[in-house]
Amino acid sequence: MIDFSNPWYLITLLGAPEVWSAFAAMLFGAYLAFRTGSMGGAGVRRLLFLLIPTLVLTFLLATTLKGFFGVPRQCVPCMTELVGCNPYCPIDSSLPSGHAATAFAGFTAFWLSMEKRRKWLLVYCLPFLVAASRIMLGVHTWLDVFAGAVLGIAVALAVWEIDKRID
Repeated sequence: MIDFSNPWYLITLLGAPEVWSAFAAMLFGAYLAFRTGSMGGAGVRRLLFLLIPTLVLTFLLATTLKGFFGVPRQCVPCMTELVGCNPYCPIDSSLPSGHAATAFAGFTAFWLSMEKRRKWLLVYCLPFLVAASRIMLGVHTWLDVFAGAVLGIAVALAVWEIDKRID
């Protein structure tokens, strides 16, 4: 259920893997529908071939690293306790932040696929807001979101480099 009363929760949704998966699916559908017309083409294809592997790899790596490090969260999920719990606190491990990793991976892939990157540099404010929202909601520390940001950017850059070598 979406909590419209907390703006930090709405911002954190920009880093949710489900939101990025839905965005990639809609983009893929739009590409299939318009690939021969003026709206489709190389730009959308470049974004798709960068975005989809980046998101999948980021999700897999973030999930694997959370299990490997096993760092407990600083918050108490409401599923385990009802008094003094945080309604936004998930039950998985904390390091790295999956939302920060996904947001930075998605926005980096978007930025790398653009022709005029300088013009789109301002879009990087959004993943920083997602990272801040995870801290403001009390579900991550600065180290968690920093690790997630580095992971997301590194995966996007690695996929971009591999894609350049394949072309």
